[in-house]
Amino acid sequence: MKITTNHLEAASRRYAPAALGNGDLSILLDYEGIQRQTESGYGKLLAGIRRAGFRYDTQRGELISFGYLLHEMAGLGKPVEWEQSLDNSDGVVTSNCRYSDGTVIESTAFCHLERNILAVRRRIATALPGPYRLRYRFAPARACLDADGSGLIRYEIDGLRRYRGTVSLTADAPSRFHAEDGGFVLEIPAREFTFCLKFDDEATAEFDELLGSNRRAWESYRQESYIRIPSAPIRRMYETSQYHLRISSTRWSIPTGIYDSHWHGRYHAFDEYFTFMGLVTSGHFAAAAKIPHFRHSLLPQARRRIEGDRPRNPVGVAVYPWETNELCEENSPRGFWYDHIFHASHVALTAWECYRYSGDRELLRSELFPLIGASCEWLRLFHVQYDREGRTVIGCCTDLERLGPLRPNPFMTSCSVIAAFEAAATAAGLLGLHPESAAEWRRLAAGLRASLPHGDGRYLPYPGCTEHSIGQLAGIYPYGVLAADDPLQHGAFRDYVDFKSACGNMYQLGSGVCSWYLCWEAVAQARRGDGEAAVRLLEEVAAQSGCFGEMFEIYECGIRPWFTTAEGIFIQAVNELLLQFDSDGTPKFAPAVPAAWREFSFRLGKPGGGRLEADFREGRPVMIS
Repeated sequence: MKITTNHLEAASRRYAPAALGNGDLSILLDYEGIQRQTESGYGKLLAGIRRAGFRYDTQRGELISFGYLLHEMAGLGKPVEWEQSLDNSDGVVTSNCRYSDGTVIESTAFCHLERNILAVRRRIATALPGPYRLRYRFAPARACLDADGSGLIRYEIDGLRRYRGTVSLTADAPSRFHAEDGGFVLEIPAREFTFCLKFDDEATAEFDELLGSNRRAWESYRQESYIRIPSAPIRRMYETSQYHLRISSTRWSIPTGIYDSHWHGRYHAFDEYFTFMGLVTSGHFAAAAKIPHFRHSLLPQARRRIEGDRPRNPVGVAVYPWETNELCEENSPRGFWYDHIFHASHVALTAWECYRYSGDRELLRSELFPLIGASCEWLRLFHVQYDREGRTVIGCCTDLERLGPLRPNPFMTSCSVIAAFEAAATAAGLLGLHPESAAEWRRLAAGLRASLPHGDGRYLPYPGCTEHSIGQLAGIYPYGVLAADDPLQHGAFRDYVDFKSACGNMYQLGSGVCSWYLCWEAVAQARRGDGEAAVRLLEEVAAQSGCFGEMFEIYECGIRPWFTTAEGIFIQAVNELLLQFDSDGTPKFAPAVPAAWREFSFRLGKPGGGRLEADFREGRPVMIS
């Protein structure tokens, strides 16, 4: 789906550069087809080039910049008119820009999905007073660079490890490459040419051949899943979200974005659960499975963080950092987010859902149950307590951050632990492992259910709380541990809906509702069977999307466009309009489709492996397979 924006709507739609990438490279191209360094960026986002896993050896683990590209032409003025398009089916970005001096520059660019190449075809539709100059500013800190006239740059960067490789900048027209003023310049006298920026890839590359293989790679991925629905705004945003999750899928996992502004591409186990569910319910199993595979690869380090070098618990005990790099090191600054514990529940639940959707019993035994069990044992040993009345409760911890630090027995966290304990007990039973632990997990889950905080006819965010919170929906979504018609859960749901304008942003700012909270409510509405309400919420989200259908962490304040957490929840919300499953895996087709949707079709993932495909006409199924 090709999405086009221009200078007339940029301000009203909170323009941010178009995102390209392949899970290793992360590239943002602005409307000029370059990467001009604006003073304030775009919602904390700055155009440029980053690479997943390339970071400095610092407490924050900052991503290493792989530079940015600029035009340099004599007399070139400022843009007065421009148009930019992103095709979210194959990641091709086109730009058409007219400058105040009359110069017109047209560009077509893409990042190859399977090779580390940015390919750009550029046409300058006016006469030039001199050669076109492309400046590549690449000067990472603590680096040694060496270049020759062929356009090959050798780098050695002292970071989290010693990074060595090459960057190649070449054109298909006669050109001159040289180092200049802290960067590199490619001078091209031609008015039409193609250039490639290649990272650790020295094979020959021709634009049309690269474009063809890139499109074939994207087509193969898209064949795994599709939806066709009547709402154009929702589908536009859905397709962009699927696109961005794919280009954010690194060899390790999926961060909130491979950008400096997005916590330098570090990995949050809490957020990973939402992106995982968006992908796995879509049928993108391989991309989703990276997440629990990554967590399993770090399990020895996660166990050492709590057990030391002499583990004694037969199940294992593990705790992951709140924000981890690729080595299981905590990279977040000190703050009350250190006192979150529901990310441990999310490690367990992501692993459990990976089993449910794969049906792979051996994978459950070898990788997934060790994650589930060790995370649940950390929750059991360190965070389950008994209050003065002898009730089983979760001790003080940080629930959702806007509720403040160290709240006793918080509702959302408790629901997450209940879900994790019940998943652990079921998994242990399937494998015939640790029956005593399984019985204890079930006993604790039941105790936590009985002590969920409530008052005034509803569940409360924590005992005695007078505030309101999206976390009040947690029994329905994300965790599904309470029936949608549970009276106290219904009361909590109504309370949030009535007061969401006062608590609708992740942080204590603004007066609106952030995109991922709207999606969260939409999933809950879909699970309640209210497709009309769910679609209204999703169309409200779509109205708040950026110029290319990208989601923000908080659109109202323009914070962090291209935000994968919100994308994952949005995708899952749309999927659950079309397809849900009972606890035993029985499918429910069109469980929350609004009455106006008479024709729609989809191919989505199902528990046990594989996909389900359906086509509805006049509100009735004409094909299910």
